[in-house]
Amino acid sequence: MLLKAVDQSVEQQKASVIVLRGEAGVGKTSLLTTFAHEAALRHRDAHLLTGYGQAMLNSLASDSFQAVRECLRSMASAAQRSGSPSRWHRITQSFKENAPDWIESVPVVGQVLAAGVRTGQSYAASGDGDRTEMDSRLDQLLRLIEDIVADAPLLMVLDDLHWADTATIDLLTTIALRVKGPLVLVLAYRSDQLKSAEQTHPLQRTVFRLCRYLPDTPVIDLPRLSPQDTEELIRRTVPGPRIAPHAVSRIVRLSAGNPLFAESLARVDQRNGHQPPRQITAVIEDRLSYLTSEDQRLLETAALIGYNFEVEYLAQLTRLDVDDVFERLHVLFDEHDLVRPADRRNEYDRYRIHHPLFAQVLRERGVANGPRWRRHHAKLLQIIEAEQEWDDELWVRAAAVAVEARNTAKAGSLALQAARRQFALGAVSKARDLARIAVEHTPSFDALALLAECLSAGGDHVGGVDACVAALQLTEPAVGPALVAQVQLLWARNLRMTCRWSETVDVLDQLAVAYPEPSGLLAETLNLYAEVALCGPVQDSARCVELCDQVAAMSAEPAVQSRAFGHRGLAHLAAYEPMEAEQWLQKAIDVAVAAGHPYAEYEAVHWLSKKTMACMELERSAQLLAQLREMSQTSGVASENPPHVRDLGRVLGLLGEFPNAANAFAVFTDISQIAAAGRVSTTLACQLSEIEWRHGPQAAGEFLDELSRAAGEDFLLAESRALLQGSVEQLRGRPSGWDPVLFAVNVLGVSDADARAADAIFRFDVPSLAQLRAGLQ
Repeated sequence: MLLKAVDQSVEQQKASVIVLRGEAGVGKTSLLTTFAHEAALRHRDAHLLTGYGQAMLNSLASDSFQAVRECLRSMASAAQRSGSPSRWHRITQSFKENAPDWIESVPVVGQVLAAGVRTGQSYAASGDGDRTEMDSRLDQLLRLIEDIVADAPLLMVLDDLHWADTATIDLLTTIALRVKGPLVLVLAYRSDQLKSAEQTHPLQRTVFRLCRYLPDTPVIDLPRLSPQDTEELIRRTVPGPRIAPHAVSRIVRLSAGNPLFAESLARVDQRNGHQPPRQITAVIEDRLSYLTSEDQRLLETAALIGYNFEVEYLAQLTRLDVDDVFERLHVLFDEHDLVRPADRRNEYDRYRIHHPLFAQVLRERGVANGPRWRRHHAKLLQIIEAEQEWDDELWVRAAAVAVEARNTAKAGSLALQAARRQFALGAVSKARDLARIAVEHTPSFDALALLAECLSAGGDHVGGVDACVAALQLTEPAVGPALVAQVQLLWARNLRMTCRWSETVDVLDQLAVAYPEPSGLLAETLNLYAEVALCGPVQDSARCVELCDQVAAMSAEPAVQSRAFGHRGLAHLAAYEPMEAEQWLQKAIDVAVAAGHPYAEYEAVHWLSKKTMACMELERSAQLLAQLREMSQTSGVASENPPHVRDLGRVLGLLGEFPNAANAFAVFTDISQIAAAGRVSTTLACQLSEIEWRHGPQAAGEFLDELSRAAGEDFLLAESRALLQGSVEQLRGRPSGWDPVLFAVNVLGVSDADARAADAIFRFDVPSLAQLRAGLQ
């Protein structure tokens, strides 16, 4: 199946995406590495380039984009080995012209280009004032891939993505949706690792998005082996008469078709034939027990370094000659199949532990000996610090090692530096985790301010408020007033997002008094004042318009200007002036488009779509929502919780397309954070009330029936299904003349603040949609 997808992509010159999933040990990695090798041989005449990358254990020891980095390294190495100088030259030049920020991730390319290339980070550090903004890493990588596939087909295999962070998954999703040439993208993960009681794994949402936007995407579930295939695997693992037939039958039964279990049980049985344990951890422990104590400690130390480990590091930590370490690793590879050679990192040779489960058991062994574990990490930190040039990956790794070494000062400072670099890359979740470590080990204004920014960017505005307050309490003389003011502004923004209006105004008042002169800071302060005037408990449209005019005149920043024009447009809409609203909302779009600012453009188009829905311009609303969907796909803007998905269900409901409206609302429910459940329920109540107003009670009942059907779809998370089904059943018992907001509070159990906030969003802050719409008829 995989090879057929490559055949079609090469022949038809089109992109395709394949999702492969299965449980731990079922053989995904073996399948994919063999597939990549076979595909390269099969399409050698078409000059197919192949790259294989694997996400590592989801710890701080793996930084963002790790799987992508490894894939690029593998691809570049394949091009270098191809024997075609022109092909190799084209790859290196493509990195130079299109993706300078990725060069440091691919040493084989960096060595060729070292004499004449500066990465994006070194460019920014040079202080060159002619270029105000470097292209994002996402844009650079997209250009690189598009340039490569314009010349030859490309196969990118990304494995173990259940350990990848949100930034990596968003990056791969955007590549899948945007690249149109002969690219085959294979995304593999463990399906059992996507279950979480705390939050939805971002990969689960990505798979659903791909299936929605690319309906031809195959999702392959890799099954366990049949008893016959399991027996064949056992006999290949232990050839000849060395394993008795009754032992084969027992291993077939105990392994239950899992290849890793079967192989491990066979190797254990080969040595002494005793009854092996049923649990895989015990199987692995038993397999390791046949090694010498020295080799066991060597592997424990290797796992401490990482799933991929540098041989030089291992030699220094174990105080062995590096040649002796190579010899012992060869035995572990050749005789025990517990390690395998891996790609080099810069000048360092590396090996890889055979399977992540083995690495996990080895690390648990190491942790059990606390003093030895800490001492080795302290020594490893010294080894890392001796390296001259650190990339993003090494900064994250050093921070993780310092934490394990319990070096509080270094853990805090390294985590803070690593968090800053990750945030600059757009890896918000990784930056947040690192910032929390920095706060935990060495609390400071800088660490808390960065944590607040990460939480805010990730949509955790309650956490953002707390982090801002904590940062301001740690203000020191060395912290400049401008930095303090920025944290105050962030504090006000988070307060506004949690609808704490009076507190928002208090903070804004402090800023306005402290910085009364025209500036970017004052412009953003006035913009927030305008939001309070528009969205707060006492709506003052005239005041909002006045403030927006001041902001637009004060700031030349396109994003700030666009937001001011957008707010002014919505203020006119709230004042029942749709023509003026149209004028200013279109102006907000024009400013954002002229500046090439994707987020500002998305925001501005979203505001215009709100106006068209309020004014019942439904066909136009549908067109704008389709435009927003396309923008979200191509730029990654609002990919986590896109408002256009929520609004699509509403427009479809107003148009009377109830099955599609129900499907859209189910999707909105599924992508919403668990913490937003109250707002989701209130939105549903408001939407049902609007359908009743538009189409009558019978149509509202039909919509609820469709929602019941949609709630049973397999793609929904269990908590989303429960929320939707519960809300539907309670809404069936609504009384005549009901108020959706009061119903949400009194029956659906939504807090008053959440219910009123959701209602304000639903009304687009227009006091009475009925009055607005009556004036248009």
